[in-house]
Amino acid sequence: MTEHRIGLTLAESTSPPVPRPYDPDAPNVLVIVLDDLGFAQLGCYGSDIDTPNLDRLAGRGLRFTNFHTTAVCSPTRACLLTGRNHHRVGVGMLTDMPINFPGYNGQIPDSAGTLAQYLGAEGWATFAVGKWHLTPRDQRAAGPYNTWPTGVGFDHYYGFLNGETNQWTPQLIRDQTYIEPPATPEEGYHLDADLADQAIDYLRGLRLADPNRPFMMWYATGTPHAPHQAPPEWIDPYAGRFDRGWDVWREEVLARQKEMGVIPPDVDLSERPEWIEPWDEVEPDRQRLYARMMEVYAGFLSHADHHIGRVLRYLESTGEADNTVVALISDNGTSAEGGPNGSWNQIRHYISDEADDLNLELAHYDDLGGFRSSGHYPWGWALAGNTPFRRWKRYTFEGGVRDPLILSWPSGIDARGELRHQYSHVTDVMPTILDLVGVQPPAEFGGVEQMSFDGVSMRQILEDDDPEAARTSQYYECWGSRAMYHLGWKAVTNHVNQLTAAERDAIIGSHDFADDEWELFDTVADPTESHNLAESDPEKLAEMIELWNAEADRNGVLPLDDTAVNRIAHMYAPWMSMRSRYELVPGDKVHEAAGPLQFGGYRAVAAFPDGLPEGAAGVICEQGDWIAGWALFLVDGEIRWVAVVHGREYRATAPAPTGARFVGAVVEPTDGGLFTVTLTADDAEIGQGAQPVPLPTNWAPDGAFLTVGYGRPFPVCDDYEPPFEAPEAMASLTIETGPLPPFDFDAEMAHAMRHQ
Repeated sequence: MTEHRIGLTLAESTSPPVPRPYDPDAPNVLVIVLDDLGFAQLGCYGSDIDTPNLDRLAGRGLRFTNFHTTAVCSPTRACLLTGRNHHRVGVGMLTDMPINFPGYNGQIPDSAGTLAQYLGAEGWATFAVGKWHLTPRDQRAAGPYNTWPTGVGFDHYYGFLNGETNQWTPQLIRDQTYIEPPATPEEGYHLDADLADQAIDYLRGLRLADPNRPFMMWYATGTPHAPHQAPPEWIDPYAGRFDRGWDVWREEVLARQKEMGVIPPDVDLSERPEWIEPWDEVEPDRQRLYARMMEVYAGFLSHADHHIGRVLRYLESTGEADNTVVALISDNGTSAEGGPNGSWNQIRHYISDEADDLNLELAHYDDLGGFRSSGHYPWGWALAGNTPFRRWKRYTFEGGVRDPLILSWPSGIDARGELRHQYSHVTDVMPTILDLVGVQPPAEFGGVEQMSFDGVSMRQILEDDDPEAARTSQYYECWGSRAMYHLGWKAVTNHVNQLTAAERDAIIGSHDFADDEWELFDTVADPTESHNLAESDPEKLAEMIELWNAEADRNGVLPLDDTAVNRIAHMYAPWMSMRSRYELVPGDKVHEAAGPLQFGGYRAVAAFPDGLPEGAAGVICEQGDWIAGWALFLVDGEIRWVAVVHGREYRATAPAPTGARFVGAVVEPTDGGLFTVTLTADDAEIGQGAQPVPLPTNWAPDGAFLTVGYGRPFPVCDDYEPPFEAPEAMASLTIETGPLPPFDFDAEMAHAMRHQ
């Protein structure tokens, strides 16, 4: 082999051939993550929802019927990306509320290298598209970026960081920069279409530059997680499809599952729990509402299937589909966060314990799925979507953790349309992919010794359907719900999740860890967990609990919690800026995670140093939209403060004070936990709100931006149409939170003049 020989000149020197930094014959990798999809909601798993593209993918590969996740978003994604258990890599809970304990701080350690890092080091181009939900709350506004996709091995990223986003007006990021969507909802924009466009653009760009370099793409839809939103032409074909209700739907799906071999023929359907109404006992108006909510969900899922299909067909058109390893999963079982009645505005279930108003829900029937809805179906449909299993997301019963897995690699795996029934876990997917593409996981990466995998390769299961190759043991913990699987046995606690009032009030079980009872199931004979053997086999139960305790200790599961209050007290948020004063100018855009904390009250004052012009109009500031949000604006000769909370509009108005230097609103807490709103001009009261207002601690799950001097695509109310920019005479906006100091006119004027 030629070696370097250095002469006086380059012409007199020789050098060895430069090796290609990648294997041009290596397979591509496409990891598709669906969000809150239940075991029974794809056509290839027994559903009557139209998912032809994913069904076709299954026909080109394998479906797993005994595949398991962690029961909730962020932890499953951490397992999938690292091959390690979620607590071991610091993601024992959603990264929205990281706490100051190793298993829950939301910081995947450098010792847990990701699939993107390992493949990128071997020459794969790496792309992440869609939902991330692995960045802690305090790092989502402006970094640090080590937990963003570009910080854990991805060359490029296009998507959203939070757990959910409005499909019509998402909080988008390109690489490390927040951007606005490339089109408006009125122009036909929808996130699922945009993600497919971007994925195809990335792949096309790669091939224009290099026809042979393998790629790894993480493609994570926000679908079918709430809000359930889709173009009407995808929803309307489902009209009437679900009118017979969830009980009939479960029976029909189970029959198809048995016929397809997804479920053994002797399996019992899990019992419908008493807190879910029999469909026949639901009165007609609510039946009509609930059926429509399911129609919206079905259209939403079919629409996502269509756009995933566009990406798959693009690979076929380039001749790369056969040499692409595709792994498709759901991150957990179906979501019951819509409660017993569902909602056109599911956000309020996160931020309020207020009882459902069915008259309000029916009044928004025609909004479901559209621009003015942030919808979610009732928990009867959530149970049905996990047929034949018990419970749903956030619980470690099978309905929360047993999910679809499709694996396809036509040029490397001979199986077509086959089923695999071996027990497996989401931590197994990464080691399997590395094994298939021929990459040995490094003992050291970036100078850091790598921790061992918890997952194991499933290659032998893929190739030989070897029943002896199945994993034998796995612990579970999600939000305090605990379970242990070992050699076909499973023990699970009866702990009730505390997220929503409906579940706390209705679901039968323990609300205190000290009172939790463990149930025991033989999952080989009873996969639907219908026959509790805890009393008849206490020795086996004790053995299983002891195993869970050992695994909890090994993986750093303790301390347990099921609340928000305790998590706030132990919040791990070193990058959060706890300011009480914000000095802003028109054009500013502040992420909610870094913005004013309004739940203690606030004062918002806009400065017009030369005096408020006559007829001035425009948005002073806006946060959120007509689903949930608030805005201060000038229109029709008035200054108006409007908030939309729990689907109800609250407002304060006053004549616009022409010539005033400062106009604004003071929002102050009352003894009853509500707020009063006072409009001001030069610190004099000019108007009050007509009624006390409830304010949430957060306006939106996707981090609603506070915008200054303009509005985003959807307004807070119909009084104005975005962007509705503020008049040029507006120099600045000051927001102060918490106990308010006296208003200092001279100091504020000096501040405002700096922005002239």
